Amino acid sequence: MLVIDASNAERYLRDAGRIEPADQVEITRLAGGVSNEVLYVAFPRDPSQDFVLKQARERLRVADPWFCGVERIWREVEVLRICQRVLESHVGCISTLPAGGTARLKTFPAKTFLSVRSPRILFEDRENYCFGMEAAPQDHVVWKQRLLHCPSEEDAALDEHIAEQCGRLLGALHGGTWGDPSVAAALDDRRVFDELRLDPYFRTVARRHPDAAPLLDRLAESVWSRRLCLVHADFSPKNLLVYAGGLMMVDFETGHYGDPAFDLGFFLTHLVLKGFYHAPGHEPLFGLTDRFWSAYRETIAALIASGYQREEAVSVIADLERHAILNFAGCAWARLDGKSPVEYLTDGRRRDQVRRLCRGVLKDPPDRWIDVLGRCREVLDEQ
Repeated sequence: MLVIDASNAERYLRDAGRIEPADQVEITRLAGGVSNEVLYVAFPRDPSQDFVLKQARERLRVADPWFCGVERIWREVEVLRICQRVLESHVGCISTLPAGGTARLKTFPAKTFLSVRSPRILFEDRENYCFGMEAAPQDHVVWKQRLLHCPSEEDAALDEHIAEQCGRLLGALHGGTWGDPSVAAALDDRRVFDELRLDPYFRTVARRHPDAAPLLDRLAESVWSRRLCLVHADFSPKNLLVYAGGLMMVDFETGHYGDPAFDLGFFLTHLVLKGFYHAPGHEPLFGLTDRFWSAYRETIAALIASGYQREEAVSVIADLERHAILNFAGCAWARLDGKSPVEYLTDGRRRDQVRRLCRGVLKDPPDRWIDVLGRCREVLDEQ
């Protein structure tokens, strides 16, 4: 396998015939991830040709030793293709941009709908464990970066709409593959999910906090045993690219057929941690979790309704909410004391507050997300 980086990517792409001899390109490394080399290939004369080159790395770029087989890149390709099919089939669940909507992001009307999509695959190189995919428009913003800055009132309104669209997007992915035997067969191998999520998250925290190990081990076993639909397993603001009129979801390598509660807990974790980061200005972030959850619940309930009696469907959604809350507690704790800690929450007092919150939720989990937010506020009010 040729290890590709910004220094040799142009030669590799020209030798492989992915760039024409007359084409001029500029190649830069995209930051943010820890498990792959991701390069942006820009065509200054024709930006419509821009694409992203992605290659798996065996050792992840974190402080603790963390390895995962490079063949996981092909799981990402498979998950990406399934996601595209699902979004095409259930596009009615997700709002789309009205014709002619071309406002730039910084003046984007809060009520304008977003089109939601995943990138198209352009080529695969099985020998070198890499592939090329469609790039988001150059003016895109990683949603995580928006959320880390104190938003204006106008920005906050747009973020609320993005959160709602995220709920509909994830609800469509889950509901559109719920109980689907073909997706279950295609995504049966969960080894990468175990190596990149369950072990470095829940089991690592359990090893570092032995008194909480039974709770975290039980959570890991619960996630492993529940197999209901497609799970992205990296659905977070850092993998959601926002641009004028659109939202692109990226990074699919941990995708599998499993427990949707993990996706919910993982996503909610990122919004709540950013709320703690902004505290005492946490309420806008907490509000985003409400918008997300309401849209998700509405979308998935509509998609799975035909498979259940009404009372049974209500029970399924309630059970999913309870499991999502447990996954939130495990994921939030893991983003402090697991192998991939968040880089922005550095205040020791806030970190201890999150730990107390997570420990309490795991020991005595509430049934409703709104009650988790109540506990978040209680912890933040502690002196």
